Amino acid sequence: MTVDIEPLTEYCEFGEDRVYLLLAIARAKENEGASHDVPTIRNVVEDAAGLERAVAELDHATRRFDARFRLYLTANARDALAATFVLRRRMDDWLEGRIHGDDGISAKFKRVDSEFKSVLQSDRCADDSNFVFDLDDAGAADAGQLQADLAAHTTVRMVRGTPNGYHLVTAPFNYTELSTDVAYEHKTDGLVFCSYLGE
Repeated sequence: MTVDIEPLTEYCEFGEDRVYLLLAIARAKENEGASHDVPTIRNVVEDAAGLERAVAELDHATRRFDARFRLYLTANARDALAATFVLRRRMDDWLEGRIHGDDGISAKFKRVDSEFKSVLQSDRCADDSNFVFDLDDAGAADAGQLQADLAAHTTVRMVRGTPNGYHLVTAPFNYTELSTDVAYEHKTDGLVFCSYLGE
């Protein structure tokens, strides 16, 4: 495992109900020969001390599959209490469906943990509103230029190299006022590339 935990520890701001998700994702374009049942694996991180363990667990879990996995971190902390209430409302709907004869609902009760992680990742459970600026096919000069352009409007909280470019994470701001010559994709609740797993 070659994941540098220190930048993630410095970035994450944990709290009573604030958690982050680490995700192991096998992207199709990097796994053309892999079977179609390679899952996205999520791990909830409750505190800074749990980051290293969570990465190790994902690294171990991905070894069951013949695929190349990327490790991502949610750019925004997640509100675990809000996610609990969302899941409870969903479960009430499942119960009602089951009572009215929907036999397919039973399977959902067997995977409540993965349902919770899915809810936790949803936009409505974000506890921050940081932006991710995704630069594809970009070099360090492009990332540096965008970082300088962003600094006139907001705080750049993290810069991470990706396989094809860079991710820049910023505090929220009126991004319609940003003027730059660097091509980017703007994400309001994105994922930040950390590393590959198993390498």
